[in-house]
Amino acid sequence: MPSLEDPVEKASNIALMPRKKFGKDTDTSVKVLTTTSVDPWSACEIQKAQLQDPTNKLILEKNLNLADRPSWQEIAPERRATKRYCALRDSLHLKDGVLYRRWESDDGSSCRWQLILPKSRIPGVLRETHDSVSEGHFGIMKTFK
Repeated sequence: MPSLEDPVEKASNIALMPRKKFGKDTDTSVKVLTTTSVDPWSACEIQKAQLQDPTNKLILEKNLNLADRPSWQEIAPERRATKRYCALRDSLHLKDGVLYRRWESDDGSSCRWQLILPKSRIPGVLRETHDSVSEGHFGIMKTFK
C-alpha cells in the first residue's frame, strides 16, 4: 500500500536533519551570499569621479553651464587640459550627468562618443588595455604595418 506521507514535507524534513561525517555533525544548510559592491563604471560612479577631478569639475561647472564661452582671462590660469577642453567645447556633451566628447573621423563618415576619463581612472584603464596577454601591441614594426 502506498504511503500517505507528503513527499515535499518528507524531503524538507530530511534536508533539516544533521548529517554525520566521520562521526561529526556537519551543517548542510544553505547560506545566501549578498554583495553590496558598486559598479565602478556606472554613470553615477563616473559622474562622482568626474566631479572630484579638478579639470573635469571646472569644465562641468564653467564651460558647459554658461551660455557663452568663458573668457580667455578666466581660462588662462587653468591647467593645460582645461584649456584644451574649453577649445573643444562644441564637441562636449553631458549624458546622464557624465561628460563625453564627440569624436568624428577625418572624412566625417563616422562619429563616436568618448568618455572623458577622470585622472584617477586613467591608470586602471591603461592597465586593463595594456597589461593583459591579449592586449597591447607587438612592437613598432607590426604596429605600423
